Amino acid sequence: MRIDLIIQPTKFVVLNLAALCFLTTLSIAQSITPSDNLTTQTGHEFGVSLSNYKYSEPGVMNIEANKIGLEYSGTYSLDPEWPNQNKGLFLKTELRYVTGQANYNSVSTGSKNSVPDWYYEARILAGRDYSYGDSIISPYLGISYRYLFNDLRGTTSTGNIGYRRESNYYSLPIGLSHKMSLSNQKQLQTIVEYSYLIRGLQNTKLSDANTGLADISNNQRSGYGFRLSSMLRFDRWAIGPSLIYWRINQSEQVTSGGKNYIEPQNNTTELGLKANYLF
Repeated sequence: MRIDLIIQPTKFVVLNLAALCFLTTLSIAQSITPSDNLTTQTGHEFGVSLSNYKYSEPGVMNIEANKIGLEYSGTYSLDPEWPNQNKGLFLKTELRYVTGQANYNSVSTGSKNSVPDWYYEARILAGRDYSYGDSIISPYLGISYRYLFNDLRGTTSTGNIGYRRESNYYSLPIGLSHKMSLSNQKQLQTIVEYSYLIRGLQNTKLSDANTGLADISNNQRSGYGFRLSSMLRFDRWAIGPSLIYWRINQSEQVTSGGKNYIEPQNNTTELGLKANYLF
């Protein structure tokens, strides 16, 4: 369906930092009796992240970029006194913007570097805290929307012409947060999450490459994602690695101008290191 532009693999220092942070935080964990400061509190977080991003259509093309992200989350803990049955319930809103210059590479159509590639994501989550031994476990669920844009206009190293693409993903995240106290007034929070794809919509601007072609949209009906993070929390700061993975299955077929178009099955992996400030 697309003019297959791909990325040349790049190496990013965050991969080593993320692995080191995982090993360090897990090795120093010393659990103590859970206290009120482990429960979900009303507040805000602002974060900055560095990540290595890779999008792949196996056998077709790859896209890779080192990206920087800005994140915000606002949490509201329901009053445990009114009504009493709301004890431990919380609502959370998360916003994220990630951008970088991507590199594209394809055996069949050549390569193209420094291509704009960014996305933003908005999530609304609801969950509840439960005491479990020396820890607090918080299952949650919600709804998420992610919009991704990459601009492949121009020519590749072999003279092929690219175009703009827009990806829209609607999903249902279901996750579990685990918080435990560490020595020296620190906390370790680990989050494991599964996302069920409700719908994906790919808008492809084929007219960028050829004014005689019509722009098309493909529906994607199946796919899933995973998210894993481990944050070492101090008084006002938190730092740790995160992993985001998506697998989106092949789209429905669209016919335009006598030709059939599909969006191939694709995988996205984003491994990063982030730091948050709590206020």
